[in-house]
Parts: sequence; structure tokens; C-alpha cells
Amino acid sequence: MSAPSTRALAGVVLALTALACQAPRSGSLEPSQPAATEQAEAPVELHHAEPAAQAEPTTGAPNRDLHGPADTERYISMLASDRRIEELKPDLVARRIYERANLTPASVVADIGCGPGVFDWPLAALLPAGHVLAIDVEPRQLDTLRAGILERGLTNVIPVLASYETPHIPPAGADVIFIADTYHHFEDRVAYFRGLRSALKPGGSLVLLEYKDGDLPIGPPAAHKVPLVERHAELDEAGYELVETLGTHIWHDFEFWRLRRAER
Repeated sequence: MSAPSTRALAGVVLALTALACQAPRSGSLEPSQPAATEQAEAPVELHHAEPAAQAEPTTGAPNRDLHGPADTERYISMLASDRRIEELKPDLVARRIYERANLTPASVVADIGCGPGVFDWPLAALLPAGHVLAIDVEPRQLDTLRAGILERGLTNVIPVLASYETPHIPPAGADVIFIADTYHHFEDRVAYFRGLRSALKPGGSLVLLEYKDGDLPIGPPAAHKVPLVERHAELDEAGYELVETLGTHIWHDFEFWRLRRAER
């Protein structure tokens, strides 16, 4: 074949290649692009998060907290945000737990659903000879917690990876079991809280900090909460009695419970 013929053939090949590579403009997806439905997430609860967070893509492994948002990294950032800390008053909560539950510097507090450790730092400061069991089902929450432990040089905060059915607290291992904004995350709540009875030391306390009923300017929607009447009925069935409710928070019920005498 002559040189001119070769150049002509090469030109035709280049032209056909360019046409094949042009993206369609009719609005249909290219075969190499995944359909939008393949990336869409099922609706999830946005605990404390803004509604716009639903549109954000998720990254990494799914959240092991079955009732938490799928985007765990964003969730952790929100849980440790200045806005949430101001709302929850963790220093005040820790002091009230210490005072009302008659703790000593050597006491043990189990924080179930600890997240990145918002409540664990002030609790640890009050328990220099005791310790805090910081418990969560999501490993990345505990990774963030461990970083906070190292950053603060703490030796009395112990991360514990929980199972869905049990937090793995040793028998009679805690003077206080503290649960903040996590009550509605448990599946079989009556059975779960019955199981917690053996984890409390004699005279121990169950302390809850839970959002008040209804749709509030902050926190999860009403449909994602366990109403107060239902929560109280479940805890009564599980063998607890309400001791007192503190009026320290605008949007939260701050409750102290103990085992009923017959259950002790």
C-alpha cells in the first residue's frame, strides 16, 4: 500500500474513534456510568442531623448502629459538634450524676452509646481512682474515642465494643449505667434493660438523658423517639422505678432510675 493510502486510512480510523467516544446528549446514562438507583441509600434516621444530610453520599463501611445515619463520619462530627455539646451540657450532666448517684472518686460509670466520648471526659475527671466504660456498637465511634483518650492522656476511660444484645459490662460492674439519646436505638428494650440489672452494683443507678416528646427544634423527629409514657412503661416492666427527673435541660428528660426493691 502506498504512503498516501496509508495516511488516508489512518484518518478514517481516527474519525470513527472520535465519533465512538462522544457522550450521548439525550439525557440517557452512558453504559460505563452506574445508574443513580445503584448509589441511592434507603431513608435513615438523622439523629441530631440536619435534613439536608440525607442527600449527602455515604463513605466507608455501613454504620453498625442500625438506627444511626449511614454516613458514620458525618454522624461522629455532628455528635462532637460545639452546638451539640452546648445543648447537652456534659459537664453539668457529669456533676449531677456524681452527686445524685452518690458516687466516689473510685466509682465506675458505664456509658452505653458513648459515641466519640462527649460525656466520658468530664466523667473521667470526677473518677480519678475509678473508670468509665465507654461502650458503643460502632468501631469508628470507638476509634474517635481512643484518639481522644490518647490526646488527653487518660488512663481511666476503657473503650468497649458492644454487641446488639449486650454491652458486655461485667456482673455488678457499674455503679451507674448512663445512656444519652440512645434509648430508641435498642431493639428489644424490655429484654435489654432486664439484662442490665445484673450489671449494676447493689444500690446502683440507671441514668437516662433523652429528648422530650414531640417535634422539637433540635434532635430526631417525633416518629423516631420512644414517647415518655412508653419508655416509663418499658422500664417498669424491666424492673426499674423512677427516682427523680432533673429540670436541667430544655429539650431533654434527665432521669434517675433504680431497681425496684423486689428486683434487687
